[in-house]
Amino acid sequence: MRYRLLSARGWLAGILLALLLTTSVPWSATAAPPPPLSDGAALAVPRRLGARPYAGSAPGPTIDAFVRPSLARRMVQLRPSILAAARRHNRPALSGMSTQEFAAVIAVILYNENFGWLEDDIAPLRVFTPLYQDLQRQVNQSPLGGNFSVWPANLRPSVAIEILRKELPLPDGALVGVPVTVAGSTIDLDAYGSQEELYAAVTAEISRDSMAVEYLAANLERGLLRAEREGAPVSWRTLAAWHNQGIVDPVAIQANPTTRDYVRRASAYLPLARALLDPPPPQRPALTAY
Repeated sequence: MRYRLLSARGWLAGILLALLLTTSVPWSATAAPPPPLSDGAALAVPRRLGARPYAGSAPGPTIDAFVRPSLARRMVQLRPSILAAARRHNRPALSGMSTQEFAAVIAVILYNENFGWLEDDIAPLRVFTPLYQDLQRQVNQSPLGGNFSVWPANLRPSVAIEILRKELPLPDGALVGVPVTVAGSTIDLDAYGSQEELYAAVTAEISRDSMAVEYLAANLERGLLRAEREGAPVSWRTLAAWHNQGIVDPVAIQANPTTRDYVRRASAYLPLARALLDPPPPQRPALTAY
């Protein structure tokens, strides 16, 4: 679960837009050089799921999913970590999902979190996205401290700390304990002299790709436990909504425009996430000449 600081993101977006309007660096949203691709190029995703047909067009996702080639390479490298985290944190009795299906939810969220609505609406801003992502991380780790979202999972340090404390927030604001652990964490919550120091340390940990996957999977496990408490049905949409706005009730999800848009956008990444996690084809035995 995370709660967006819209004013801060809007402030950053304004700075980036001003930079865009004053720079003379050429950029193209569609043109891409031959492999290896630059980070300004889109990785094509099949237009199959998330269909919303309208007059005169074939069904297809409402957005064109965009993946930076650098993220595509990282996701391939993270495939074993994603599957391992899914094995640790999936609760099949609650999710109704296999390990691979739960892992696909992790992958969908990672893809979706690294390409937001602003970059979709103003395509040239895509070139600046890694800059403001890094800026938010640096602010969190500065002496002044900060609680900005940290990529690649787009988690705030305060939420990561909540996970480490094994806490689950309820709709009424109360916190209950849950048996959720973060494998590989080296954070000692009592070892820091100030909140700023703690936020800086947590920021450093959730900035690491493999740990970001682990925290994300642990957060989705909390989403399963929250859905169980509320008697809410579970699907990948439920878990995506939990990560985005901390809600699992289907009525609340539909009533929240931010979450509706987040889930809609995420649907465009389902084919890519599933393809990433498909088991590799069996190796054919080598032919031996006699």
